Amino acid sequence: MKLSFDMDTSSALRTKERIYNLIIGKGPSLPVHISKEVGIDPLFVSAFMAELKSDNKLRISDMKVGSSPLYYLPEQKMQLENFSQYLNQREREAFNLIRENKVLIDSKQNPVVRVALREIKDFAIPVSVNIEGKIVTLWRYFSIDDKEFNDIANKAIFGEEPQQETKEKAS
Repeated sequence: MKLSFDMDTSSALRTKERIYNLIIGKGPSLPVHISKEVGIDPLFVSAFMAELKSDNKLRISDMKVGSSPLYYLPEQKMQLENFSQYLNQREREAFNLIRENKVLIDSKQNPVVRVALREIKDFAIPVSVNIEGKIVTLWRYFSIDDKEFNDIANKAIFGEEPQQETKEKAS
């Protein structure tokens, strides 16, 4: 049996636009769920989503729900947390640990957590820092800003509270 998929260019563009608009409304989505909404085979929806990814309109998660990644808009990345229940047990433990602590020192984690942190790329970002000539790997929770990261990292590494700027008053 040969599959036939005849779709003119304008119809394909409308379908891509419909898929894009569905993701705007639904948030991170699987091709199979979008397929049900647009009434097109999941394989073809996956192809349209891949085109939207190559057009830099969508991103693809590293996390899998079943065997499929989630497709999402860049501004929807925070919504990936809603799918953390699909992580395996060890990855979920590492996810909860990084979410709670915001910054982790790799060498201070047990081997299972260290491996799991490397697997949850959507949530844990490795940062290499040079401390007195030694490269140390830190894990940064994906949603914290640079200032919060620096403050927490300094405290974790040096055991210090962040330095507050003080202004002297002229008398």
